[in-house]
Amino acid sequence: MFRSLLPCCLLAILLAAGPAGGGEPVTILRPPPNAVVRGGGVAALVVMAGEGALVAQLNDSPLPPPTEVGPIRHWVVRLRAGRNVFAVGPAGGPVAATREIIYAAPFFDEARIPSDFAARPFHGGEVAGQFCGGCHKLSASRADPPPKQPSDSPCYTCHRHLVKEREVHGPAAVWGCLFCHDPEAKPTPYATPARVLDLCYTCHVVQKNYFFSAKYQHGPTSTGRCTICHNPHGSPNPFWLKRAPWDLCTSCHFEKATGRHVIAWGPSGDTHPTRGRPDPMRPERELACNSCHNPHAANSQYLWNFDAKRHTELCQTCHKK
Repeated sequence: MFRSLLPCCLLAILLAAGPAGGGEPVTILRPPPNAVVRGGGVAALVVMAGEGALVAQLNDSPLPPPTEVGPIRHWVVRLRAGRNVFAVGPAGGPVAATREIIYAAPFFDEARIPSDFAARPFHGGEVAGQFCGGCHKLSASRADPPPKQPSDSPCYTCHRHLVKEREVHGPAAVWGCLFCHDPEAKPTPYATPARVLDLCYTCHVVQKNYFFSAKYQHGPTSTGRCTICHNPHGSPNPFWLKRAPWDLCTSCHFEKATGRHVIAWGPSGDTHPTRGRPDPMRPERELACNSCHNPHAANSQYLWNFDAKRHTELCQTCHKK
């Protein structure tokens, strides 16, 4: 079962632990209990405690010293896919508080998330208004001017990790967060619609016209869920893909993950490679599924590139005779 018990050694410490810092409690403000984190997997650990040094662990690994503002201690951490456990306590003392959350990384098996775990957004929550508003600007308006520099954005302090990637999406690069995020969304401020097609096509009009003039659309395209494949903020991969192209495609089309194509050609019966070689049409890139198949739309039911209608037309694009 995915959700398991805390390690025995930690349980023993917890049973023996009393309040930290000479009777002063240690309270984990963020993340909330049984939270599910999505996106890039970066989370804030925010703790309220009395005087004295405080130490924290994530998955039994120590965290660096926190940022301190009065009784508030703050860490920004990167999560691992699946279950994550925080443990906090006074330096040299027992664990005083723990928190378990789940990072549903891209293509994480949602069936592994226990029924009592759920997304628990920060904005609009009790902790945001009660504890964080004194130092952070928590509200923005569509009337606010675009920031002249990143630090002028009210989003920058907490969300700057989003653009620490090789490829950054245009609105995120200029901190135009309100191009996509609605500060008046209900019930959660700054939420985006689940079906983001209309939002994306506000800018990507050329792509919209191309995709829907074709006879066939790939599933994510037809359902308007661009963020199945693309990270709207940034990524180490081209086109802000959540994984490298071959790895991304085989996340869903796992039956094609042998590295060889299903169709055999020639007297040897060998199959066509799908990775590990240069793309003949783009030698600077590795061969991948998108070398032959359009990931968005095409006029072939197999989503062949180059407007190919038959497999012979597709093959002759590279294997000219």
